[in-house]
This record gives sequence, structure tokens and C-alpha cells, in this order.
Amino acid sequence: MDYFGQLLANGLVLGAIYALTAVAYTLVYGVVRLVNFAFGELFMLGAFLTISLMTSEVQLFGTAVAMPALPFPVAALFAVALTALFGILIDYIAYRPLRKAPRLAPLISSIAVSVVLQSVAQTIWGSEQVHFPDFGLADLDPIVFFDSIYIRVMDVVVMAAAILAMVGLSLFIAYSKLGRAMRASAEDPMAATLLGIPVNRAIAAAFALGSGFAALAGLLYAQSYGFAHATMGFLPGLKALTAAVLGGIGSIPGAALGGVLLGLIEALGAGYIPDGSAYKDAISFAILILLLFMRPQGLLGRPELNSAGAGSLLDGVATVGKGGMQSLLGRLDAGFAWLAGSGARMKVAALAVAIVAGLIIPSDYWLRILTMVLIYGMLASGLNVIVGFAGLLDLGFVAFWAVGSYFTSILFVLVLKQAFGIDAQSVWWLFYVNLIIGGLLSALIAMILGTPTLRLRGDYLAIMTLGFGEIVRIVATNWIGLTRGPMGIPDVPAPFLFGLQVKSPMAFYFVALALTAVILFAISGLVRSYVGRAWVAIREDEHAAEAMGVPTARYKLYAYAVSGFVGGFVGVFYAHYQLFISPLNFSLFENIVILMLVVLGGLGTFIGPFIGALIWVVFLQLALDIPLVQSFPEIRFALLGVILMCLMLFRPQGLAATARVKLTMPGVGMERAS
Repeated sequence: MDYFGQLLANGLVLGAIYALTAVAYTLVYGVVRLVNFAFGELFMLGAFLTISLMTSEVQLFGTAVAMPALPFPVAALFAVALTALFGILIDYIAYRPLRKAPRLAPLISSIAVSVVLQSVAQTIWGSEQVHFPDFGLADLDPIVFFDSIYIRVMDVVVMAAAILAMVGLSLFIAYSKLGRAMRASAEDPMAATLLGIPVNRAIAAAFALGSGFAALAGLLYAQSYGFAHATMGFLPGLKALTAAVLGGIGSIPGAALGGVLLGLIEALGAGYIPDGSAYKDAISFAILILLLFMRPQGLLGRPELNSAGAGSLLDGVATVGKGGMQSLLGRLDAGFAWLAGSGARMKVAALAVAIVAGLIIPSDYWLRILTMVLIYGMLASGLNVIVGFAGLLDLGFVAFWAVGSYFTSILFVLVLKQAFGIDAQSVWWLFYVNLIIGGLLSALIAMILGTPTLRLRGDYLAIMTLGFGEIVRIVATNWIGLTRGPMGIPDVPAPFLFGLQVKSPMAFYFVALALTAVILFAISGLVRSYVGRAWVAIREDEHAAEAMGVPTARYKLYAYAVSGFVGGFVGVFYAHYQLFISPLNFSLFENIVILMLVVLGGLGTFIGPFIGALIWVVFLQLALDIPLVQSFPEIRFALLGVILMCLMLFRPQGLAATARVKLTMPGVGMERAS
């Protein structure tokens, strides 16, 4: 009983922090239907600002800077207020111009903001942990309940602050004029505007309050654990998003309930389940998936939020950019439209150019760069099947990539080499067999994981797939007997071609190019078939597709299977190219990067994923020559984030949008294609 009581107390403290950040997510989502991934970084910013204001001197940009050494309550108040103002600024710059853009554009913009904030924080405060200053309340003796349950005074402060903040927020929304404006804007922005309600002001208030709540949660979290660092907001932010969905995103009481439940589940799971501390995150995501499968809208959410508008990932135009920018984009559109209309000739010409480039580029360094462009382009093409063609927002694609990589690595290294002493050269052909088997295994897992998502729409679908992806990563990290865990699997053999090992960068490039041609040929054939037309029908309007006789559940599973196959297929090659894999290769950030590549180049296009990959990989290398980046290497990700935000403002459809495949169903019913 004493052990249970202590776990319960620990869970309530952690749940209070999750609840505060979950409220931040649900506030903004309730008003503008945006999952603001930047709240994880605002969580971090609140902690850094509090620490900086509490000390007499802090290292900023590697230089000692004098600070006011404020008491903890005053520093916390200033940190919350500054972060709230910063949230308003972010909304004004990155989100307000995208109110009428495709639904995916503000989501990608929020990811770009997250990347910028994290990179800037690393540049300002450094990549190392910053110690939270000692202060009076933290040094007090813990309070003892029932002679055996110990709770720190600051833990009581955390829970009290969470309760007071949420009660105050509820009263503000229920009784204040601005709170009522926020509710009206959430119900119907157009009607609210016609009634004279300042919708943009209400949305700015939601961002300010949400950012303040995230900052409060971050500083309380940092003082609980005694330190802050630039990436500290990522996992708690993800957990808070999980809590918000668990309770019903858009519902403030639901967010509070979800946060407390998640904290209790983690604490009790870590305490009672074998290896629970290692798998507590997976347990949380598994419970989220189970709940969403049984009750898609969450515990207290509204069923209508589990929806996605027709063509919601693609429709809309930029509201920023006139004159020269529009002229430049017009010429770009004309060029891509011409490429799209050139048909087979252009495909042959593109392949010829790629072959010639591999032969004439003398630098091994740039051949490796181009090989990574092809790898990420293939991965983005696989994700493009489900996001760009079928219109399903998937944040768990990286799991399929991981399955293929681990399958071939375990087989070649842990089974054939270490268990049976078989040399890779003697079974050189197995690499090519593994490409197919790894793809099929990933496709099977994709269909299994995709089945529970069939009842979900929009952001709920994205968050469930995110949970699946995180579970696979957590299992890979902790199942040491199978995957070697964080140590990874080294000495994965390079592929062989008729008994000769592929060693040179040029050889790897041409193998990657051949696999790229196979992937594009297969995807192109599928998309132009009746299967592809069914995907496009689902993407444009799922309800209309069902009314016309399209069995949407079946074709969604086909999309998952094809996407999973490509992920596993590329994962096999990736493992043999890198010669080493670990769970760090398959993080949520990598999934977000792949999604950004698809959006950057253009959803629903064949060339778009490779344009996005080329910009991403090449920019990261060229940026190293910028003097500012040489002094602060992390800033290159911030620069790339800024570029991505600008693209969402000026070109939310993607650079190659005019090359999008335009397909329609050939007739009513599913009997045959015309």
C-alpha cells in the first residue's frame, strides 16, 4: 500500500505537468484546429527563461551575460508572460497568413517553428544541460503522508499551480468577454466575424494562453528534474499531445483528465510491470491507441472533431506573396506543368541525366550526398502514397523503414554471421531477396497497424499512427536481446553484385538509382491504375467515394500496404549502405523530416519527394560554408526551418504542385476500370 501510494503521488505530479501542456494543445486546437508542435519548444523556452532570470550570470552564445537573479516566483511569472507574448508573435508570423491554406500547411509551419526554436535555443544556451538554480522552497523537507508517502514541497506547488491555472482558465473562458469570443470563434469563425467578434484577437489570445501554460509546465518540469536542455520539450510535448487526445482534444476538462491519467499510467506501469520504466512510454501510446480504437473522439471530446474536410490536405492557396514572387512561381508552375506533360520522354531524359551525373561527378563526397537524396526521395515517395495520393495523414511511416532495416541487419549480422558463422559473400544474393521480404514484412505490419485507424479521420488518425511509430522505436530501443538496443547493430555488410562487394560511392549511387527507378515505376503504375484512382477519390472526398461504391476501408489498407512495402524495401538498402543501424535512425523527427520533404516538393506528385529531398540534404551541406553556421552549427536547421515557413506562406501546395497527378474515377462502382 505504501509503494502504491508513493507511485500514485509521483503520477499525480507528473500528470499535473502533462495536463498543463495538454491544455495548451487543446486551447489552440479548439479554436483553429491546429496541432501546434511548437508547444514542446515553448515548454523548453519557459524553463530556460526562468533559469536565466534566476541566476546572476548565464552563458548566452558562449559568452557570460549578467542577469537579475530574481526569486523563483518572480522569474517564473516573467518567463510565462514573455513566452505568452512570444506565442502571439509566432501566430502572427507563421500561422495567421495560413488560415485559408491547405490544412497540412499550418501543421508543417508549426513543425518548422519547432525546428527553429530548438536550433536557436541550442545556439543561445548551448547543447549541454543547464542546472536549475537552488531556491528556498526546493530545499524544504518533504511532507510525509500516512507515515510512508513522501511528497516534496515543490511537488505540492506543482499540483496546486496546475489546479489554480486550469480553474482560472475555465473561469476566464466562461465569463470574460474575450473568453466568450474564443468560444464563438471555435464554434464558427465565419459567423463570429459577421457578428463583429474579432476572431484574430481571439485566436491570438488562445495562442498566448496556450504558450503561457506550456511555459509554466516547462519551468515546473525543469525544477522537478533539476535541469533544462534544448531538446527537453520534445518528449513531454509529445506526451502532452497524447494526453490531450486521450481526454478529447478541444476539451479543456478532457485535457486535464488526460494529463492526470497519463501521469498515473506511466507511474504505475513503471512500478508494477516488468521493465516498466523502459516501456512506460510504449504503454502510454498503447493505451491511447486502444482508447481511440474504442472511442475515436477521446474520453470527453466531441465526435465531430474526428473528421477531415474534403481534400483538406491539398486544397487552398497562399494568401501571401504578390508581384515578383507570383511571377517567379508562375514560371515555376509552367516549367513543372511542361515536365508533367512530357510523359515518357521526360522520364527517360531524367534517368539519363542521373546516370551521366553519377559518371562525371568526380567527388566521392557529393556522390554520397546524392545517394542520400535518392534514399530520402524513395522514403518520401513511400509516404507520399498514403499522404499525397490517399490523403491520410500518417506520422508513423518511420516504423516501416525501421522494420526493413532491422530485418536484414538481424538476419545478416546476428543470425548468419554470429550464430552460424556464414560469410555474407557466400550468400550475396540474399540482399536482393531481403529487399522483397523486408518490403512484404513491412507491408504486412502496415496493414495490421492500419486496421485500427480505419475509424479515425484527420488529426486523430495522425496521432494514432504517431503512437504506432513511437511504439516500434521504443521496442527497438529496449528489446536488447533482439535488436541490441541503443548499442545498435554494427558491421552490416555492404551489398554484393554477383559476388563482388559494392564499396565505392559511385557503385552505391547506381544501386540507389536502380532501386529508385524500380520504386517510381511501381508507384506510377499503381497510381495510374484503378487502385490509384480509388486513392485519389478517397483523398478528395471520402464520403462521396463511399457513395459511389468505393470500398474505402479496403483501399486505405492497400495504401498502407504499398507505403509500408516501400519503407521496408528502402530500409533494407539503407542498412547495407550505412553499415550500422540503431533506434536513433528511426525517431519521430525523421518521420517529420520525410513528411516535410513530401510537402516541400508537392503532395501527390512523383517528382516532388525528390525535389524536397534534394533541397533538404544539399542545403544542410552547403549551409556549412556560411560563416554564422561555422560558428554555431545548429543554426543551419533554424535557417532551413525559416525557408520551410516561407514556403508554407508563399507556396503551401509545394514547389512542384502543377506536376500533381490528376486522376478521377472512371465510373460508378468497383467492377472494372474503363
